[in-house]
Parts: sequence; structure tokens; C-alpha cells
Amino acid sequence: MTKVERGKREERRETREEGRRTMNNHQSAISNQQSAKDESNANSKGMTLIEFILVMVVIGILSAVAIPRFDFATSSRASVDGAAFMIASDIRYAQEFAMANRVSKSVLFVSGSSTYSFNPTNSLDPSGQLPSGVTIANSFTITFNSLGEPTTGGGGSITVSGGGQTKTISIVNYTGKVNISG
Repeated sequence: MTKVERGKREERRETREEGRRTMNNHQSAISNQQSAKDESNANSKGMTLIEFILVMVVIGILSAVAIPRFDFATSSRASVDGAAFMIASDIRYAQEFAMANRVSKSVLFVSGSSTYSFNPTNSLDPSGQLPSGVTIANSFTITFNSLGEPTTGGGGSITVSGGGQTKTISIVNYTGKVNISG
């Protein structure tokens, strides 16, 4: 073996050893990072009992302040509003039915009742059932002819009430236009 060959062989051996040392250093660095992560995860796995109790106390205080501020009368107001819109819609239905079928169509309201009816009846007629707690305050009948004009009840109104709230549904004479006020 010549001197040059020996030098090359020695150079290759040093390069291999240097690669091994670099690999070992890299693996130990990864191992150190992993153990640091394991330690930080061990400290942050959940809430302590004190933290949980503090959260529950804060939620309790917020709910004690917020619940008295709720307006539970909103549901009765919504029921009366809904009933007024439903009656107005059903009166418009009767008017359109009369025009489409070239007949007279009436809607009959009875004071103190929570229902109203259509005459003549048809399978397509709405139920005429008002929401719970809402009643009709006055008796009234509206009749539309085949042209959609109110022949009876034009210029009149129906009042619905419930939970201290009232709404008035009025029908314009000659045109049959329905308005809600109150």
C-alpha cells in the first residue's frame, strides 16, 4: 500500500467518525427537547380544584345578576303580536279566496273566544286558533265579495288581547286593506 492510498483511507475513516459524532449530538439534542416537553406537559394536564371552584363562583355571580333582568313578559307580548299577524293574514286569505273562486267569503270573530271561523268553509281554510292566553275582545264579521271588496265589516276592526297587551286589526272600507296597530 502506498503512502497516498494510506492517506485517503485515513481521510475516509476521519470523515466517518465525524459523521457518527454529529449524529450522536443531534440525537441527544432531540432527546433533551423531548424530556423538556414531557416535563411541561406534566404540569399542564388540567385545572386544579381551586381553579374550578373560582370558575363556578364567577358563573354563579353572573347568573345571579343576569336572571332578574330577563323580561318574562316578552312571551305574552309575542303571543299577542303573533295572533294579530295571524288574523291579518287570515283576513287577506279570505279576500284572496273570494276573488280567486268568484264567491263571497266571511271571517267570523266571537268576543271572548280564542278561535274564529270561515264561512263558507273549505279544506284550505286556516285553523283559526289563536295562541294560548290570547282572546278576541269584540264580535265582528268581515265578508268579501268576488271582487275582494268588503261588503260587511269594511271600516271596522278586531281587537285581540292577552297578558296585558292589546292589538287592533282594522279593515279599510272599499279596499279591504288590513292594518295592525297598538
